[in-house]
Amino acid sequence: MTAELPTRDAFFACLHTKFRVLNVAPEQFDLELVEVSELKVTSRQQAFSIVFLGPGDKLMPQHIYRLQHEVLGELDLFLVPVGSKEQGYEYEAVFNQLVH
Repeated sequence: MTAELPTRDAFFACLHTKFRVLNVAPEQFDLELVEVSELKVTSRQQAFSIVFLGPGDKLMPQHIYRLQHEVLGELDLFLVPVGSKEQGYEYEAVFNQLVH
């Protein structure tokens, strides 16, 4: 049985907080949650995305990363690098859930 992922509202409540990346070497580091999209709802699914900002000296390839947050706990997210800014690299996770 897989754990339930947080909802869009749960991520939104954690906007501009830090998530520790646990499964990276040689040392762990933090990502900041900088964007939570609006929830898009159709008759078949609901979807949203979140964007993290990471350090400019560590480009992470797309991969499933284990993140730890003080409120949300540990979660595994498939992160994809989507851009870079002066402050660092941006990573996106997309969530799609079927509506029952």
